[in-house]
Amino acid sequence: MRTRQTFKTPTSIYEMQDLITELRLSEQQERVARTILTRPHIVAFGTIGSLAGECAVSPSTVVRVANSLGFDTFRQFKRVFRAHLLSEVSRHAHLGQVQPIFRR
Repeated sequence: MRTRQTFKTPTSIYEMQDLITELRLSEQQERVARTILTRPHIVAFGTIGSLAGECAVSPSTVVRVANSLGFDTFRQFKRVFRAHLLSEVSRHAHLGQVQPIFRR
């Protein structure tokens, strides 16, 4: 098992996924980990409380997961998810797969 001193804080969801597989997490922490990886929008646009509610865990469990991944604050944790979603939208827009919200 890695400790916080032996890894670099993830800068992408993919790095986070790799790190999660190496960490020992409690059952509740694993529930948070599964949710953040499969539904990144919940972290990107939510709060500690909304993520905790979605996972049926306490807010402190969410904070512990973020801390165990190397983040000092939930805000830092959230930035990775916002950047991921922004890159996904940009990639799909580049491929012409994003529909305009308003049509003339």
